[in-house]
Amino acid sequence: MIEVEEGFSNYYYCEQLKSPFFAPHCHSHIEFVFVTNGVLDIIIENKTLQISTGLVAVIMPYQVHSYSGNEECSIFILACPIEYFHEYRQMLIGKIFEPSYAKTSEAHKIMIEEIIKDNFSDDLKKKSLIYYTISAFLSNCKIIDTETFEYETYRKAVVYISTHYTEPGISLTKTAFYTGVTPSHLSHVLNSNGKPGFLGIVNSLRAYHAKSLLEQKKLSISEVALESGFGSIRNFNRIFKEYFNCNPREIARHEKC
Repeated sequence: MIEVEEGFSNYYYCEQLKSPFFAPHCHSHIEFVFVTNGVLDIIIENKTLQISTGLVAVIMPYQVHSYSGNEECSIFILACPIEYFHEYRQMLIGKIFEPSYAKTSEAHKIMIEEIIKDNFSDDLKKKSLIYYTISAFLSNCKIIDTETFEYETYRKAVVYISTHYTEPGISLTKTAFYTGVTPSHLSHVLNSNGKPGFLGIVNSLRAYHAKSLLEQKKLSISEVALESGFGSIRNFNRIFKEYFNCNPREIARHEKC
């Protein structure tokens, strides 16, 4: 049975970005990256892709990925826990698409424009876009099975980390106990094939959680750092800049990263 994590997994993540940059990270969401202008370099599990205007890439749950684009590049990101899509969950858990990108249609463009026009507030439109996009991938790409003991260990570890990443006491040892393997074996699994490792996953989740809190403008920077699980402001500032190429104060002051 697939667990649904609390916190990180209970919303649709949706954003429009220009000159995008994301450091290697992973999460439990299925994520779609639409290139609306220019060229995007994207790395999924050590496989490098270069996708241009009119293409959409899909990142399956727990795949490590990163991407960057030049000044002309614009993207639209839409991500959501795969558990939200009951019709596709069993079909897609532990699977990847090959290739991991597809062409978009005029309907995609219209749906994205509608979501942006509504200021990203209409979750029903987001869900409709995801259904439509999954259908396009199923029609044009192969589904490849990746389910192995190593994958299941990795998945269970990310589920645990995604639920407890804001807790200062989270550790590799506790995660290994939950996962049912030794800490040394889990460390090997989390660091294999270019994956970010235990601390990389924890820092990724904390950084994105902190960015979400900062954008809500309800907490001070020190409160955001504490709520996100960071032990110090200095550590928070360093890790935040690694992921978003700007410091938390720029977000808090409505500045563009």
